[in-house]
Order: sequence, then structure tokens, then C-alpha cells
Amino acid sequence: MGNNRVNLLMLCSLSSILLVSNVLQAMSAIVEHNVAELLKTKSCPGCDLRKADLEKADLEKANLEKANLEKAWLEEANLSGANLKKADLSGTNFSGVKLSEADLSGANLTGVMDGDVLMSDEKIIESGATLDEDTILPSGKKYSSPAKK
Repeated sequence: MGNNRVNLLMLCSLSSILLVSNVLQAMSAIVEHNVAELLKTKSCPGCDLRKADLEKADLEKANLEKANLEKAWLEEANLSGANLKKADLSGTNFSGVKLSEADLSGANLTGVMDGDVLMSDEKIIESGATLDEDTILPSGKKYSSPAKK
């Protein structure tokens, strides 16, 4: 009787591991498909791009509104003029990224990195990107325009 329980428990554990592995593979395939689509069309609103490698990508004027770019690798990417409204950019690497005229209204920039260090709020504010009171800066604080201070 005890061996049957152990065998059943082992079978359930193995099934769970295989299920989780399949789910992770499917998620990775979705992200890869979304990256290919983004690079081809420069449009992927609402896309899942978590942990995507977009290093040095030319995403000038790309539409990434409400996209999930959490922990994406964006080092030296060109996001000038990109629509990043309400995008989740938390934990991304922004080292050398170009943000001139990008719209970051309502975007989550919590924990954005500049290489190996947390990017300063000031660097985002001075980047030339559009920010609003719903934009969350790397420090986790909400942006407050100088006119409102």
C-alpha cells in the first residue's frame, strides 16, 4: 500500500514538472514570435516581450503601447519616438538606449537598469521622453512634472 502511494506521488510530481516545462516552452515561443513580429513591423501593442533580447534593435517610432517588456534587454536600442504608453519596462536594461521623443506616459520603469546600476530618475526625466503623473520612475516613485512641484 505504501509503495503505491509513493509511486502515485512520484507520477504526480513528474507530471507537474512536465506540465510546467511545456508551459515555459510555450511562453518562450510566444515571446520569440512577438520579437520577430516587432522587428518586422515595428508594431506590437500589448505584446508579451518579457526577457526579450532587443539589444541594438531599431525600434524608432515603434508602437509598444501596453507591451510587457519586463526584464527585456534593450541595451543601445533606438526607441526614439516610440509609443511606450502604459508599457511595463520594469527591470529592463536601458544602457545606451535612445528615448528622444518616446512616449512613456503611464509606463512602469521601476528598477530600470543602466548597465549594472539602477538608472537615475533624472536620466529618464532628461531623456526627452514624454512622461505623465502615471509614469513610474526607476526608483518606484511616480513622476511629478516640475510645473506641479
